[in-house]
Amino acid sequence: MIRSNKQLAVARQKLEKVEEALQGSTAEVDRQVWVSLAKELRCEIDEYRAIKSGQTTVFQVSSLDDVGEALIKARMACGLTQKQLADRLGVSEQMVQKDEAGGYESASVARLADVADALDYQLTGNLQPAGLKTQVTVVNAPTMTYGTPPAAENRVLRAAVDLHEMQGTR
Repeated sequence: MIRSNKQLAVARQKLEKVEEALQGSTAEVDRQVWVSLAKELRCEIDEYRAIKSGQTTVFQVSSLDDVGEALIKARMACGLTQKQLADRLGVSEQMVQKDEAGGYESASVARLADVADALDYQLTGNLQPAGLKTQVTVVNAPTMTYGTPPAAENRVLRAAVDLHEMQGTR
């Protein structure tokens, strides 16, 4: 995932080199590899542009493992820097950098909910047995005129996940 304009520039350079290699390649197997790599780079570049431009504001999450990446994308879609998010959370910029560098892997569920709240996003979906496959979605909710505020919904999700984790440790 591209997370900055600097990474975007690097991805563009890689794409140019891949396209050059593709044009110079004659073996079908080599061509397939280069085409696949070029397609992947284009998708990442397009995704970053869509997020930064505000065209993409809803991020699909199919498991808790996906929440970290969705929160990073949500921050970018909000146009916030890591420093601005840190200010909203009342933590250091280095803490946000560390969380994002690790994809929020070591962050608690409470921390994930706090980040979602700070971004004015809500996490919606179901907590259900692992055998049932449905998607959870992080949705942008900057203007809410009725219903439960995002912070309250995230607290409910946090409690549900904590209960699930406690049951798993028995």
